[in-house]
Amino acid sequence: MPENTIISEIHRHREEVARLCNFDPVKLIAYYRRRESERQDGGHPLVTLSPNVLDTCVAREEPPKK
Repeated sequence: MPENTIISEIHRHREEVARLCNFDPVKLIAYYRRRESERQDGGHPLVTLSPNVLDTCVAREEPPKK
């Protein structure tokens, strides 16, 4: 399958932002919320979370054992 340059650019940017936030999901959400509030046109929400979603987030380094 030929590489799509647009998709590659999206992946590169996503990796850059994740690295900037030290791959921390809470920092990533804060980053995108801050970016959303900086938009001049008010645009659509970039991040929508249900209440208490951060209380249920679990980051694992290994998959759970079966």
